[in-house]
Amino acid sequence: MTAAWPRVDKGGGSARTLADGQDGTRRALVVFSGQADLAWLRMLRPGYRHCFALVQSGDHWVLYNPLSNGTEIEVWPGGQEQSIRAWLVQNGYEVIDETVRPLRPPALAWSPFTCVESVKRVLGLRAPGIFTPWQLYRRLKRTNRKKILDIRGLLGYKSF
Repeated sequence: MTAAWPRVDKGGGSARTLADGQDGTRRALVVFSGQADLAWLRMLRPGYRHCFALVQSGDHWVLYNPLSNGTEIEVWPGGQEQSIRAWLVQNGYEVIDETVRPLRPPALAWSPFTCVESVKRVLGLRAPGIFTPWQLYRRLKRTNRKKILDIRGLLGYKSF
């Protein structure tokens, strides 16, 4: 990473539960990058060679960035979401809003440890056919489309 991450003040804070939304949901920002420090990542789609997540927890964001040589976990200021989002976009990242799904049985199937698999597990997303950041991006964009008006049922078409 060429630019420094925005950091949260290390001062005191109050403990919060993991479920921050009024309905028990947590928000997440899924971030996609075209940066490829490893040669074999260059075979992936440009702009979608790595992904990581920021999960809202109380009045902060928790960065979860799975890398090939370790995992970065940092706390970012929550009251500055627009600044964080602007910083990410200015530094070439693409950001998608997402909701963290509740964990549920059964256990997830074994899968290689990749940034995509890690982010899917952070989100509680069960998508066994998703292996690359581009596939994850397309899946999240598809499920995040807002329905403005759906008259397919009235016309006799099946809903998805």
